Amino acid sequence: MRVLHYITDFTGAAGPQASAARMMMFSTAKIVENHLVTAVPLAEGYAAALAEQCNVKVHYLHFRNGANPLNVIAALVAIRATIRKLQPDVVHVHGSWDWRAAMVERMARQQRIVTLVSPHRGLSQELISVDFWSKKLPCLMAYQAWMVRNCTAVIAVSEKEGNDILSFGLKKRIEVMPPMPREGESMEALRDNLVTVYRKALDSAYATELTQEERNVVSSALRAVIADDDIVTEKPDIQGVSFRRIFLHAYDEDVMRQLVNGCQKLQLPLPPPLNVAEVPRYRNPKAKQRGALKDANVSVKPLAMPADRQAERDAVMLISKAKALTLPRLTLRHYAELYAMFRHSDFDETLVAAELKRLHLQRFTIKLQKRLAEMFALRSGYDVF
Repeated sequence: MRVLHYITDFTGAAGPQASAARMMMFSTAKIVENHLVTAVPLAEGYAAALAEQCNVKVHYLHFRNGANPLNVIAALVAIRATIRKLQPDVVHVHGSWDWRAAMVERMARQQRIVTLVSPHRGLSQELISVDFWSKKLPCLMAYQAWMVRNCTAVIAVSEKEGNDILSFGLKKRIEVMPPMPREGESMEALRDNLVTVYRKALDSAYATELTQEERNVVSSALRAVIADDDIVTEKPDIQGVSFRRIFLHAYDEDVMRQLVNGCQKLQLPLPPPLNVAEVPRYRNPKAKQRGALKDANVSVKPLAMPADRQAERDAVMLISKAKALTLPRLTLRHYAELYAMFRHSDFDETLVAAELKRLHLQRFTIKLQKRLAEMFALRSGYDVF
């Protein structure tokens, strides 16, 4: 795991903020590849000690002072280039009320990288009240509020700091660290908490790192399970894939069982499945609808079909529920169920088409069948329209 720590000033002049950031990097030195990005040069001896003893590689961002817009643009270019060069898994920003720190968080998020923010008591009620109207409020409106609101999670160094952030309603994903250890004290608690937060953030945002090869493993396994004469399933390339991300993807698409069965059918070596339900993750507000599509509890229009036409009623109801859920919320399991309905259900296509047209579902059904043709090679002849 590669972590980029950004703090504008890491020298002794930065006080407790730099000290806490240093403890966080020291505690994870043997587990994480730490990179420190700072704007204030460090003494050569100190930078060398960080690199050799603590597995911390130091990088400098040189910002020009002044209100010249070109200086700001140059800073943004330098930040973006540094993040792309280091390619971190996590960007951990330390500090508050600094537009450069906010830009690092934003640039990392734009590059689909997990971002964590440690205000280091900078958002305490006491500090915010100082020069609130003249300085703090403009900063909150310009960058500080969205920096805290949009990052993956906020790391607080105390319960009080966490409560201060909650009192402003800025962020609910708050992780509270144990008290910072002093020199000579054990860093085990801090290390375990930090690594847990890093892992939790990465697992919550795994989709940003999910490769096409990893998606292909899941889709190929699913195709192998429902394979018939319509589908030709080839073995996917598993060289260098992350099975942790594969298991997370399969779980969120509700096809974990099909993944295991499909890999066995394709004779793909699969490690013991991860118990994804027990993996700590942040709540996803855009989570897909799990469970069978026919059991989805959504509001659909009543059907105007005879009660004895059960196959036709089931087909229309399945498409109606898919429309009510919307395409982004459909899982691979739902698509597999729709494929089975179109491919194997014996229904009167003319009757179903007429009912779908009455419900204004013909365009949606055409779009659905195109997706099924791409995913599962649904041949022409099984389409309703």
